[in-house]
Amino acid sequence: MNKKILLILSLVAFSLASKAQTRLGFKGGVNFANVTFSASGFSISPSSITSFHVGGVLESRLSDRIVVQPNLLFSQKGYSAEISGFSSTKATLNYLELPVNFLYEASDYFTIGAGPYLGYALSGKSVSNGVSTDAEFGDGGQLKRADFGLNFVAGYEVLDGLIISANYSFGLANISNEANSTVKNKVIGISITKLFGER
Repeated sequence: MNKKILLILSLVAFSLASKAQTRLGFKGGVNFANVTFSASGFSISPSSITSFHVGGVLESRLSDRIVVQPNLLFSQKGYSAEISGFSSTKATLNYLELPVNFLYEASDYFTIGAGPYLGYALSGKSVSNGVSTDAEFGDGGQLKRADFGLNFVAGYEVLDGLIISANYSFGLANISNEANSTVKNKVIGISITKLFGER
């Protein structure tokens, strides 16, 4: 149900964007990615990994102070973990991601906002004690490809069309296929965005 609601919100946002004054551009930045993890019989405290995101941005004005900003991104997520007495693991997951943020312009240059995101895992791998293994998805695999959640963002337009922003996203989907296991993505991101067109 949550996934359907977020998909509907994303489609509505794109419909609104197509009818409004728009700016196009691109963005890139750093991810500090981690997961929330719970499983029967395991005690794991995951740590963040440093990764990246890059992609395109469409910004459309809905009113004097409100804009909608869909993004299409390649975003790398994952985590690292020490399993006491067993192994050290670093996992990376590569997503095609669609965040759709609704932003309020608190001033001429400062924005805050939030919105849903949808993600699809393209690939992934884990490295345990120096041994690399490709991630397996779907039936018979350890992970699900689909991810969705919420995103919160604040940004400042330092120059015309040049924006520095920070965001926090947390997954609502359990991406684990394992029984009695729950894994959800969470990311703190810092981005630089360049938009072209009239504000």
